Amino acid sequence: MTMPGFAVVGHPNKGKSSIVATLTRQDAIRISEISGTTTTAQAFELCVDSVSHYRLIDTPGFQRPRQVLSWLQQRAPNAAERKQTVQDFVTEQRHAASSRFQDEIELLQPILDGAGIIYVVDGSLPYSPEFEAEMTILQWTGQPRMALINPIGGAAHVEEWQNALSQYFSVVRVFDPMTADRQKQFAVLSAFAELHEPWRPAIEATMAALTRYFDRLASQGAMIVAEHMVQMISHVSDVRVPADFAKSALETQLKSQYQRHLRDMEFSMQRQLQSLFAHSNMRVQAQLLSADYPDLFDNSHWYLYGLDRQKIVALAASAGAAAGAVLDAGVGGSSLMAGALAGGLLSGLASLAATWKPEKLNIKGVPVAGKTLTAGPVRDLTFVFVLLGRAVDFLELMLRRTHADRTVAELASTGLTERLERLPKLEQVQLTRSLQKAAKGLNDKELVQLRDWVLQLSQPVPGDSPTGKPG
Repeated sequence: MTMPGFAVVGHPNKGKSSIVATLTRQDAIRISEISGTTTTAQAFELCVDSVSHYRLIDTPGFQRPRQVLSWLQQRAPNAAERKQTVQDFVTEQRHAASSRFQDEIELLQPILDGAGIIYVVDGSLPYSPEFEAEMTILQWTGQPRMALINPIGGAAHVEEWQNALSQYFSVVRVFDPMTADRQKQFAVLSAFAELHEPWRPAIEATMAALTRYFDRLASQGAMIVAEHMVQMISHVSDVRVPADFAKSALETQLKSQYQRHLRDMEFSMQRQLQSLFAHSNMRVQAQLLSADYPDLFDNSHWYLYGLDRQKIVALAASAGAAAGAVLDAGVGGSSLMAGALAGGLLSGLASLAATWKPEKLNIKGVPVAGKTLTAGPVRDLTFVFVLLGRAVDFLELMLRRTHADRTVAELASTGLTERLERLPKLEQVQLTRSLQKAAKGLNDKELVQLRDWVLQLSQPVPGDSPTGKPG
């Protein structure tokens, strides 16, 4: 199959590079709000599992389209000669000692070499007849073409653009590269399969490969989270107690060491997720996602990621009961096992007490010479859900962040209570029990189950997409 190629063209600063970045999943492509950032045509390929599926050519913007069109109209006697006339223009200007049309040469050459056309306009700005020269030139090339309306600053003028573009292009789509999910990206590819039949097999194969790839990425990302959750929950820090110890100083030292290790593990998880999803250049601040993003150990912000106290008590009670009893199949966990009070009530009350003083670490050890003072593993269920909430929020960000988005990543928590409601009541209890067991480690089967729960919890909320600035 011939690998499809598309030239992304248009007026300067309409988001062409952003579209290329999103459709090729590359965050290294230079994007700027400064007009003229792209000065030469550059090809980027979408690669899945080391296989190239299509090529996008990022081109400079039109600079003198009316002068180019005037040149062409003076030399083309009829429609049959138009494509050759465009070729003559490029050839003549390329060999000219000094040409004013360098940008036009760069953007037209890939099209003349066989690339399809993706014409990009800004839907936040009003339509102007000045764009008709550009569209006419592209029409003269005779190549399959579609138009994308990029609502960089809003969609105020999308309708008038649709009316105008439909006279020059067979397919017109609204496409925001900052928020385009998988289906919107596939819609662009499908449109080209309709425009140019020879590319259909390759494009259909690409979408099938991408579907498998996206699913695998999500599963691998959830496993990274699950593994790090177990590492953080089960982690133990220790400090040797010298003969002339000062208990308060040792506890302060141990707390600092323990917190630092948990932060390092969380940061390691985030970096692995960024690498997996090819967002290695995503900007972060001080290993956190923004200046106002709560510190991992800032207890005043725990409510943003943890569960409310009532939910904590209910889950802890049910998980405690589940530890010593078989779940009642008759209720299917829907009552959160309210009848199993023996071990569950004690567990729930213990968790409730923990929420009153969440700053307390689990510090153990007799402070006598030659002994070791230890902190961890995490027993506080509130804090366990804080770690889980932060982790699934970050994974969701990776799942929905496009490669055109160059803003500093910020997490707006959807609330872990809301996320948990995606799971059946029985699975909520099972997840809670699994997180409690993680303090002692999980076997392979239990880790896979935790991965599956993480995957469900981290799925993007429909209609909740990140926003960003134009490229």
